[in-house]
Amino acid sequence: MNCILRAILVTGCCAGLLAGCAGALSWNPRGASGQGQEAVSAEPIPQQYTVRLGDTLYSIAWRFGLDYHDVAAWNGIGSDYLIKPGQSLALAAPSRFTASSVKPVTHTGAAATSSQPAESNNYAPPSGPLQWAWPAKGALVRMYHPNDPLSKGIDISGVRGQNIVAAAPGKVVYTGSAIIGYGKLIIIKNSDQFLSAYADNDSMLVQEGETVKAGERIATMGLDRDGHPLLHFEIRYNGNPVNPLSYLPAH
Repeated sequence: MNCILRAILVTGCCAGLLAGCAGALSWNPRGASGQGQEAVSAEPIPQQYTVRLGDTLYSIAWRFGLDYHDVAAWNGIGSDYLIKPGQSLALAAPSRFTASSVKPVTHTGAAATSSQPAESNNYAPPSGPLQWAWPAKGALVRMYHPNDPLSKGIDISGVRGQNIVAAAPGKVVYTGSAIIGYGKLIIIKNSDQFLSAYADNDSMLVQEGETVKAGERIATMGLDRDGHPLLHFEIRYNGNPVNPLSYLPAH
């Protein structure tokens, strides 16, 4: 009887340990698999969107995975890209925009021209004169997955309150927390094609319209929705997510 009770107790303890381990695996300090709870939820694209206080053209395009150039063109918005609360924006091409108006993603070198978005094949468009640097010190805990719409960037772990810096020079085009799943978010326009985003911040130290240099302190690290201190970092090219590791130096 004692042997039977001992076996039951051991089995129960093992089950408890396994359950605890399964929970811990959602926090992956080596970023080997990128599995676990996703940081960002997909959001359907409406045909029309009413601008809210705090929105920018860049944040609206980012929220719905669009190229801000397209949104501006569809709505007759000038090169200043200014919008105002209450304004109604079309988030799909009007009928006057034909298929020939859509920009293809052009692959240089040995690769051929393709109409597939950059995220579908993990292609890394050239960044020209931009030199990218790591936006935070820490371990890579979530990888970018080109075919997963919920893994649009990378997560870097660290300590709450540590410095977050601009990964490349540019202009701050959004600061706020209105985009679901990103917490306190900063978006920087690094070039006419490239935008970078820094999410889950504890505090934001820059404002919209400011120009920043690479390595300049822009925020402090906050917590994700599971309570882990980290930075969620993304790079987008003409609205398409691309793998940040294709641009950042060896870590």
